Amino acid sequence: MCSTQESESFVHIKPFRMINSEGNLKVSLPTLTGLEILPKSRETYKESLLGFMDKTRTALGARRLKTVFQNPLAELSEINLRQQTVGFFLENMEDLEDLREKLVDIRDLERILAKIATNKANASDLLNLAEAIDTYENLKPLLSKLPKGALSKIGTKELKALNELKDIVKLTINDEIGASLEKGNLIKPGCDKKRDRLAKLTNNASDELSNLEERYREETGIQKLRVKSNNVFGYFIEVSKSHTEKVPKGFSRRQTLVNCERYTTDELAAFEKEMVSAKDKLEKLEREIFKNIISKTSSLSKEIQILADIYAMIDVYQSLAWIALQEDFTKPSLSVDRKIVSIEGGWHPLIKSVIKDQFVCHDINLNEQKYFGLITGPNMAGKTTVMREVAIIQLLSQIGSYVPATRVEVGICDYLFSRLGASDDILKGQSTFMVEMAETAEIIRHATHKSLIILDEVGRGTSTYDGLSIAWALVEHFIDKTKALCLFATHYHELIDLVDKKKGGKNLTVETQNNDGHVEFLYRLVERGASQSFGIYVAKLAGLPSSILNRSQEVLHNLESEDNQTITIREENTDAGVQLSFFGENKPIVPEYLQKIEGDLKKMDIMKMTPLEAMNKLDELINNLQ
Repeated sequence: MCSTQESESFVHIKPFRMINSEGNLKVSLPTLTGLEILPKSRETYKESLLGFMDKTRTALGARRLKTVFQNPLAELSEINLRQQTVGFFLENMEDLEDLREKLVDIRDLERILAKIATNKANASDLLNLAEAIDTYENLKPLLSKLPKGALSKIGTKELKALNELKDIVKLTINDEIGASLEKGNLIKPGCDKKRDRLAKLTNNASDELSNLEERYREETGIQKLRVKSNNVFGYFIEVSKSHTEKVPKGFSRRQTLVNCERYTTDELAAFEKEMVSAKDKLEKLEREIFKNIISKTSSLSKEIQILADIYAMIDVYQSLAWIALQEDFTKPSLSVDRKIVSIEGGWHPLIKSVIKDQFVCHDINLNEQKYFGLITGPNMAGKTTVMREVAIIQLLSQIGSYVPATRVEVGICDYLFSRLGASDDILKGQSTFMVEMAETAEIIRHATHKSLIILDEVGRGTSTYDGLSIAWALVEHFIDKTKALCLFATHYHELIDLVDKKKGGKNLTVETQNNDGHVEFLYRLVERGASQSFGIYVAKLAGLPSSILNRSQEVLHNLESEDNQTITIREENTDAGVQLSFFGENKPIVPEYLQKIEGDLKKMDIMKMTPLEAMNKLDELINNLQ
């Protein structure tokens, strides 16, 4: 059984409470970090959605905002209430600016509570707490205008006792810089008579010593006599060697130095004893007064935690309003019964903040009839951006935030899943493909028809046919069985025909334009399948040598030809080659440049050519081979 002292040390810890997961959109930490909603480390905080959206003014608000992002809502009434509160601040700019100005001075009340519980609190902590209580009183008129229920889960009726604590702290604790227990000036004069008497005695010590020194000079006739003190001998009378014969009998020698002698008297010893005693008593009394205030504060831990919760939540509300105002976000419409993600003019807030007006906004519509979107198209065209954007808008909608789009209607989801990027787990001995399959299996086990699923290039980590087969089966499963809202990005163009034949699927691509070999990424999302991936063009943009690009184009041509069964393998330092079966039996394929030379040779009539003409033609053929 815990002692009273032990139990008091836990007063800053909130009571445990049951969390009903049915009331939240369930989203895993890997999903939140994979979508860059939460940072993977402190160094990447500003590169995450949370860092971008964080316009809080207090440490309390910053921590609560992260909690809000980690626990999106699934109850429409709660989401609407948050939206209304954010909307209130957007409609009342003067109140928003006033609140932001007041919040900036609010210290971390939860950390102060922890310091109080562990006996580490100082006077500044109490003064900061009193200031927070005072600011809350000033904010009451503003808080009363918030939508009904905005702070109902926190409760505000139990905060009256804090005003008494605030008055005690402000009347008792000295707020002057440098005040401390050691100096005997932590407690303000006038709050305790005994403390004032002791303080007067210690504060007047220098005057008393000056008077005593002057009297000793008159009595002895030694004008250079000094009354001093140090940490070793305490108080003493110092007389130079030349005047030692004038020292009266009442002076007792304490120390002999090269140039002087040091003495004491019964009177000086009594004064020293009284001074040391007064100083010790003053420090002890001030500690006792301070301890009583700490005890009073500790007894109000529940009320202080409520106050901290209020500050945290109103800071979150104003932060969501401020970012919505700055970034021109719009209020989304949410539905419980409809399966829908309908976005007009949507954008990825982090990317748009960098490239500004160059960002091309997207329209996307998934619903109960067409709930599966297969996104094909080139690398760098923006497929992943679109998917991240949709996930971000869904999550922001369900935390009660405004969203980056001109119009949004979404249904409330129960799960948000994503499988993005490539990663391995060396400690668990899992390859990139193994991790990908494990995460996909997790999605299949838990996804429902009310979920939102984001999948990027599943199956790319293995052989072409294996990867295509897995992707094909997944598409069929998500369309025919899970029937969740799903965006599936892939380079397997064979899936385009499959999706076209499925009632619940639609093909999407990020539009490109090919002008005589120059590919322009238009970044517009359109409802059709991609014609090609432009992978070699992207490789060119990345700086691959022209020799590799040319060879890649040649191999691609061979693979895409009607009898695409073989690839020519070049011998080292030659252009000649042998054929290697790619999928089946070897069939010879003659490269195009050799076909042209063969045609030229067949057209030549050697009997009608002069020796010079024959030599020139041979030279031309040799040049074509180089």
